[in-house]
Amino acid sequence: MTEHNTPLPLLDDILDDLASQGWSVQSLALPAELTAALATECRRRYAAGALTRAAIGRAGGQTLDESIRGDHIQWLAAGETATTDAYLGMLDSLRERLNRELFLGLEDYECHFALYPPGSFYRRHLDRFRDDDRRTVTTVFYLNEDWRPEHGGALRIELADGREHDVPPAAGTLVVFMSGDFPHEVLPASRERLSLTGWYRRRGNGPL
Repeated sequence: MTEHNTPLPLLDDILDDLASQGWSVQSLALPAELTAALATECRRRYAAGALTRAAIGRAGGQTLDESIRGDHIQWLAAGETATTDAYLGMLDSLRERLNRELFLGLEDYECHFALYPPGSFYRRHLDRFRDDDRRTVTTVFYLNEDWRPEHGGALRIELADGREHDVPPAAGTLVVFMSGDFPHEVLPASRERLSLTGWYRRRGNGPL
């Protein structure tokens, strides 16, 4: 695996979309080699038991409820593998541009692998917590090769005008949107569904 130190492609398109409509969907957003390596890494960690069932809620109030969400996750940290570091580096290049051109004041980025077993889903929700407004921009990057419409598993985003926009989780697709503005859900899929989900956070009101 060759480490990628180049900026995230399509930065101008992403920034233009966020400035005009608050969300962006880009196909083939990262090099195919890196996308495939991230998928392999996600499956390796899942097979090793490193991904655990995702909870709902925050801190001491977290609970497991598969009637709301059924994914398994593991948070990323810098320095784990060259593959994940390459991804985090590219996403940091987007953070820098968001700050420079949209003045968002983003301080850091948190991100996890997510694997949805067949049939699992995530009910409609908003990414910003009521008592913590630091999450500002959401990113979702998909790792699923040969995804077909009949597999399901779309990310359904509720737009400002009430319309719904479905994004198939095809490998290489990057979704970016303002965290507090767009309710969304993950629809059930007939096959395993892999992604990297993250949030750029600004300094703000933390947990109350």
